[in-house]
Amino acid sequence: MTMHPTRQRLLERGLTLAREKGLRGVTVRELAASAGANLGTFVYHFGNRDRFIEELVELWYAPLYAQLRDLAGAASGQTALERLDSTLWALLQWALAHADIVAHLVADALQGEPGVRAFAVRLPRRHPLLLLRLLREAQAEGSLAPGPALPRLLFLMAATGLPLVLTSTLGERDWMPRLRWFHHHARHPEALRQRLDWALRGLQGPGASSVTCPSEVCP
Repeated sequence: MTMHPTRQRLLERGLTLAREKGLRGVTVRELAASAGANLGTFVYHFGNRDRFIEELVELWYAPLYAQLRDLAGAASGQTALERLDSTLWALLQWALAHADIVAHLVADALQGEPGVRAFAVRLPRRHPLLLLRLLREAQAEGSLAPGPALPRLLFLMAATGLPLVLTSTLGERDWMPRLRWFHHHARHPEALRQRLDWALRGLQGPGASSVTCPSEVCP
């Protein structure tokens, strides 16, 4: 289905503004003016600001979710552990590429932006559920040690994605020059890949089969 050009232009401008300063600072008047539209046109397409922001965030997230569902599918012939690794790595690469928007969305949610909070409430039933299912499948096939899956998933995300989110939210602060090494290692692709390998290895029990690091990211 083809999107109306004005609707598409408003969403594209909204995404640009989200990268620049976050959604909580975007007004309908500013958005409409930057997209060459009037307030009536905005209301016709979206109804109100909260509905616009919800649609904008969903539109931004949809390609990632589709990619992760494809990677998590069993049709690839990979083991569950290999699919868990591929899905997590794609998620981390995406978070790194979109670090500016991720940082703003975290701040938007903390500041009470309704559209972003609504998205955050729906999020656990999406890619986190995919990862949880893959983790349980990897346990069932014997490549990860048995035990409660949710704490193990939280460990994986804390070991890999949390430093990336924290440094994205903090940015390059003048008051933290001595922490630049942390910023570098939290965000450098090779360091990110290494943390994922270590985290997955830490969840493997005695005799469990190990995941093979993809050749394009490992030396």
